[in-house]
Amino acid sequence: MPFFRVDLDAYEELAAEVDPEFLPEKPPSGEFEYEPASGRFQPEELGPVSRLVLDALRAAGATRFRVRYDGGYDEGFANPEALIFGEEARSVDEAARDLGAGDLVPRLREAAGRKSMWGNAAELYQEASPEQSLRFAIDELAYDLASGLLGGGFGTGEYQLYGAFTADLVSGEIIDHPDAPKPDTIH
Repeated sequence: MPFFRVDLDAYEELAAEVDPEFLPEKPPSGEFEYEPASGRFQPEELGPVSRLVLDALRAAGATRFRVRYDGGYDEGFANPEALIFGEEARSVDEAARDLGAGDLVPRLREAAGRKSMWGNAAELYQEASPEQSLRFAIDELAYDLASGLLGGGFGTGEYQLYGAFTADLVSGEIIDHPDAPKPDTIH
């Protein structure tokens, strides 16, 4: 896990109930500790919305995707930071605006009705403007990639987690950033 801090009270409670042979040799410090992470995603393993927006981004020339994440306790969040086209970084809003033409939005709306990270996806995508629908889809891609790197439950457990990664949209490689800025909300 990238920047990870275990709740010491929860750890001590758990440690009291577990056979010591199953505990780590060194208990957590209570401070944020960094462990490098890397992974690889396969497009066919992404959800239908993420796959559609990935294909559209690649066709438009996007090569990398920067994402920040934080999680722990009861929720995990993946926040898209930028899409890289060659050497040019574009904001997610700018990329969503650029992808708005063609039949992508109706296809995203159809895919969201089948499976999406949003609980009310069919209504959400239908009621949104084309640009908002694309933004929702880019958010889904960020979350799918973060889940692939960190595990599907990166938002649950007695810990805090934060970091950032860049996903290579061509090769599928995901590289975590050891210099990720600490979010303002983490104390």
